[in-house]
Amino acid sequence: MVWADRIVGEIKERFAKKIAKGQPLVIRDEKTLSGRVHVGSLRGIVIHGLIAQVLNEQGIPNIFRFELNDFDPMDEAPEKYLQHMGEPLWRVPDYSPLTLTLSRGERGAGVHEPQLREQNYPMLWGKELQEAVAPLHLPIEWYTLRPHYERGEFNEVIRDALDHAVEIRAIYREVSGSVKPDDWYPLQVVCEKCGKIGTTQVTHWDSTAVCHGERSRTMTGIVTYTCKPDLVKWAKGCGHSGNMSPFDGNAKLPWKVEWPAKWKVFGIDIEGCGKDHSAAGGSRDIGRRIVTEIFHYPEPFNIPYEFFNLAGKKMSASKGVGASAKEVSDLLPPELIRLLMIRKLPNHPIDFNPDGDTIPLLFDEYDRLADHAFKRHPKPDHDFTRTFHIANPDFPKKPEDLWQMRFSVLSFVLQMPHLRLEDEAVKLKGSALTDAEKSALRTRARYVEKWLQEHAPEEYRFRIVEQPPPLALDDTQRSAIAKVLSALERCPWDGASIHEAIHAVKAETGIEPKKLFQPLYQAFLGRDNGPQMGWFLSTFEREKVLQHLATLCA
Repeated sequence: MVWADRIVGEIKERFAKKIAKGQPLVIRDEKTLSGRVHVGSLRGIVIHGLIAQVLNEQGIPNIFRFELNDFDPMDEAPEKYLQHMGEPLWRVPDYSPLTLTLSRGERGAGVHEPQLREQNYPMLWGKELQEAVAPLHLPIEWYTLRPHYERGEFNEVIRDALDHAVEIRAIYREVSGSVKPDDWYPLQVVCEKCGKIGTTQVTHWDSTAVCHGERSRTMTGIVTYTCKPDLVKWAKGCGHSGNMSPFDGNAKLPWKVEWPAKWKVFGIDIEGCGKDHSAAGGSRDIGRRIVTEIFHYPEPFNIPYEFFNLAGKKMSASKGVGASAKEVSDLLPPELIRLLMIRKLPNHPIDFNPDGDTIPLLFDEYDRLADHAFKRHPKPDHDFTRTFHIANPDFPKKPEDLWQMRFSVLSFVLQMPHLRLEDEAVKLKGSALTDAEKSALRTRARYVEKWLQEHAPEEYRFRIVEQPPPLALDDTQRSAIAKVLSALERCPWDGASIHEAIHAVKAETGIEPKKLFQPLYQAFLGRDNGPQMGWFLSTFEREKVLQHLATLCA
């Protein structure tokens, strides 16, 4: 059974009553937009999105909401953003330059002028993430966090957290060993003087007082706070102290309290998390206690998942380790991104190396799954077929059975200046390509060419040599190659016939395969390996092949 189907079975069992009433299950995931979103974040997005799609397939109403968190403090930034360290992310403008725009009017037609994009910094990355995810066709409802605070949706949980600060301190201590001082309150306010949120510390809470002049009139209660110059290492507070209402966007809860608060505020039923949060004594354990004991709401169904590693190293947006989600979405077609994320159980790590053989092997695996799905494999496997269907962006719609050129062949053809891609595809298929197959071929070729240009290791790079290099061949090799030369003078000039002729010589002479094939590859590529020999030789004029083989036999 594919893991997504198993997990949906567990979800159906837990939420049987809610499903029976026709009430939609709410699925959630999030990402803080403190910088460019790395590809590791796609794992959570795809896991939750696939669960939503399998539920949809079974007619079970659900909503998958993904939060673009724009309210956390700015705690990592390039040098030009240092002045904004400690501010809520939504307050930070985007200083990246726009593409030059054509300006008319007073400057005259045809004059180009650079402009600054004075908009929200986190949404620069939020929009890029949305663009990267869009081709995956996941049923996502995107939202930003700040408006929900400003509309007062968090007011009740903020009050609960402040009223039960003692109990929350005890939960921190009991679960993780973190000891908070007696005047610590689970809240971060936006400083009235400097606008920073990462440098403020609340030291008192009066639930009945009203702070005149505050814009919040929906609830009573004020907090006392100080914006401390040395509270954190990455930002400096202004030193201001004051009193203010903590409601309607004036403040936010700290992460380990805010996470369970979101479960209640948004009515979450299903939300998984990465290994770091799921570790014993981690934020999930703290959240479980807070949501049940303080907010009186059940912990959502958890789907713990392992790290996404880049060449063995854990991805980290804040430390700049790892390729971005957008970069990988440009490098892989959507069906392979989905396959990459679901081919292993969620609790198994994924290791991705664009500079190694990860991408070629992923293409090959996808094509093998297609063979199972379309009954081309002698023993079709149900789980492989199911994985193939779920990997496709149009799931639950079944994909069309299309002929595809294998990655190794395609990557070779693209490097051969004497070959035309579509002509070789027709030869390999044995018949004309359909319009859909032509489109699929061009799409796959675009991704493979990008990989060849930017990431392919030397073993995937091929160059035709004009003259065979001098080789030290023994008598057995020369004799066998002479027989190959003789056979190729007479056989039909197509890949299958050439393949059969060479293997007939191998069987007749009893020569060790590598002693026959390595010189043939050396004669044309200057290396010991290459694509399937029969097809490869068929891409050249017969006379050129015979000339190269004659040189070897001399």
